[in-house]
Amino acid sequence: MIHGRLIDCKAIVPVIFRLPQQPDFSLNFVVDTAFNGYLTLPTQAVSAMNLPLHSSTPIKLADGSESLTAIHLATVVWDNVEKVVLVLASGYKPLLGVAIMEGYHLEIDFADNGLVSLEKISSS
Repeated sequence: MIHGRLIDCKAIVPVIFRLPQQPDFSLNFVVDTAFNGYLTLPTQAVSAMNLPLHSSTPIKLADGSESLTAIHLATVVWDNVEKVVLVLASGYKPLLGVAIMEGYHLEIDFADNGLVSLEKISSS
């Protein structure tokens, strides 16, 4: 299970990154259910982490404009499982999309400092 908090009306969830020859570290991401990808990070963060380039893709932004965006690969530890995910180099804050939450139940307590939880959906 993954736990986060509601801060300033934003559901915040930590994501652990695993980079070569560096200790694991955690970054906080805003849950964005309108984003169907895995993660976004600002371009400066992607560069600082030296994430390998995977490809690029045109994306449509919330204001309707389009932009060509680089897609990088990152190794994360998600619910105690190491996985490689796609990271869009875009925006000014880290966003967590629905692709990384696939197979999980999202629950948010909409109260100041409310609990945000992602629990793996059991297949019965």
